[in-house]
Amino acid sequence: MRKLRYMYYSIILSMILLAGCGQQTRPVSTAQYYNPAKETAADTEEAEGAGAETSIGTDLYLIIGNDMTNEQLNLKQLASGKQYLYVYSLSTDFLDKYGNSATTMDFEPGRVIHIGKKDGEGRLLQAQIADEVWEYSDITKYSVDTERGIFKIADSKYSYDADLFVESNGEKIRLSDLNEKDEIRVVGIGTKILSVSVTTGQGTLELKNTSVFEGSFIQVGSKIFAQITHNMKLEIPEGTYTVTVANEGYGGSTEVEIARGENCTLDLDELKGEGPKTGSIIFYIDVEGATLSIDGDTVDYSAPVVLTYGVHTLHAEAEGYDDFDKKLFVNSAAANIDISLTGDGTTSDNDMTEGTESVEETETAETETKDSEEETKSTEKDSETSDKSTDKDVTSDYLSTLSDLITSLNK
Repeated sequence: MRKLRYMYYSIILSMILLAGCGQQTRPVSTAQYYNPAKETAADTEEAEGAGAETSIGTDLYLIIGNDMTNEQLNLKQLASGKQYLYVYSLSTDFLDKYGNSATTMDFEPGRVIHIGKKDGEGRLLQAQIADEVWEYSDITKYSVDTERGIFKIADSKYSYDADLFVESNGEKIRLSDLNEKDEIRVVGIGTKILSVSVTTGQGTLELKNTSVFEGSFIQVGSKIFAQITHNMKLEIPEGTYTVTVANEGYGGSTEVEIARGENCTLDLDELKGEGPKTGSIIFYIDVEGATLSIDGDTVDYSAPVVLTYGVHTLHAEAEGYDDFDKKLFVNSAAANIDISLTGDGTTSDNDMTEGTESVEETETAETETKDSEEETKSTEKDSETSDKSTDKDVTSDYLSTLSDLITSLNK
């Protein structure tokens, strides 16, 4: 039975953690302050202006990280210097500084935002790029005087302090790591610089003929997910990626190459294909007697479940365990999905885990994930060896991708 849970198909079915993240497999108190040096509940406090908001708040938050796989924003409140974790979802309303709809990818590390209200399970419902700050992009003429704390852009001088946030492709770096060949984006307020982001090595993916897929999602590689809007453009680090789209029974995948400083155009009509397409999905839940609902309807998952290409809502539950709520992105003819419920099997009056998540805890979780990935890859390799006659089209790249997806699902 275990062996059957790993299927080998050349088309990928991806589990995207897009929404319904009220119950996390790792304990996270959404919008809770976390202190990297302390991990006790006594250190937990609600972010000022969060939770009871009915509109976008006035506090400014610097984006330290945006984990699109686990749908988490790591934010630093500029007024207090404290960091907070927010979980977002499919229902989160991302806005640009003018109040227009924006994508998750627009909320990049180094940008400054306002946050709004949360839902009953603590998920962020609103976030908006702040208009009180200025942003300069594609800067190549700059210099830094570290002794005097002066950052010069063209002929203008700006100050910065020891808390200056400097990053490149989502990773924090030192100011001294910048070199004269780097293109950067700078965010500041008045004459003070708040963040510097290296944008060298990025290109643009421009989508055309998006109408069939608008409102659904595009997957670029294994970490980039964004809701599709009309003829949208995405800034993406240079490299080669597998791009996947699916919606209402249509969709497909293709490979694109993003070149530094160049624009790559992708016509989604070419990925539409004949439809409506369906995928035959086998679900495995690690708790006996658990129930599974898809798009609000309870299903019998003892047999394969046929689903149309696109995004579907999953809900699994069992007495004494935390509910499982995720979004399933179907874009393959067949695949298997493992669902792991958390909890000890006993009934509790409190159905939501409270606590803080520290940087150390996150790093430990990532290490455990790598170990799990190796174990999964080993299992898949053994299975592939015994089933070569029926799985000749399988590639190691796909096995690695499926392993990552299954591990992500089981977090």
